[in-house]
Amino acid sequence: MGNNKKEQLKHIPAREVNAASTAKKREEHQDKQKNQGELVVKWIFGVLVALAIIYMIWSMFIVQ
Repeated sequence: MGNNKKEQLKHIPAREVNAASTAKKREEHQDKQKNQGELVVKWIFGVLVALAIIYMIWSMFIVQ
């Protein structure tokens, strides 16, 4: 790095780069977690509906 002020102004401090990088990674991770969470909730409700249907069919055969 030179003593020239223009050269010094071009340099971006590492802490600013790291802070921006960390914030971006955090946002991406939160989006990924949100999408995975929604998928898990959909699977849970799907399984519960399937079990409810199976239970209804089973109970109809038991009652007869």
